[in-house]
Amino acid sequence: MALPENVKIRNATLRDLDAIVALWLAMMREHERFDPRIRLADKADNAYRQYVHYYIAREESVVLVAEHQREVIGFCLACPARNLPMFQPTQYGYLSDLTVGEPWRGRGIGSALLEAAKERFRTQGIVHIQLQVYSRNAAGLAFWRKAGFQEFVQGMRRESSLEC
Repeated sequence: MALPENVKIRNATLRDLDAIVALWLAMMREHERFDPRIRLADKADNAYRQYVHYYIAREESVVLVAEHQREVIGFCLACPARNLPMFQPTQYGYLSDLTVGEPWRGRGIGSALLEAAKERFRTQGIVHIQLQVYSRNAAGLAFWRKAGFQEFVQGMRRESSLEC
């Protein structure tokens, strides 16, 4: 699927921080609606702003935005990660976040962001990508499966106290 007219994928800059944080907050509010266990901390937006700022400043990181007429409508944040020394490959790409604003979904923008991130990883010699997706995020699971991702590690959580 081709990108919609006037949409381009580019490297994020510090000028994009407000838009990236707003898109991340919108994504997380959606996640909170489908799973009450997901609760943002006070000032989560400030913490995420610092997180993104750190990765934009790192040359090996992949922080991309999708832009339409100078408006950021989606973003992807990924970085190289070291595997535990007893496992191969020694390095993989960790895809932390990828989202597209609600009105722009289903138009190939998320796929274009993913392809651009994959290409950046390839230039770094990284061929494996890992990510996490919430188990109750049906749309997210469908997107990642369609992109060729498969279940790899099952995360689990216990809600009650740690006392036995």
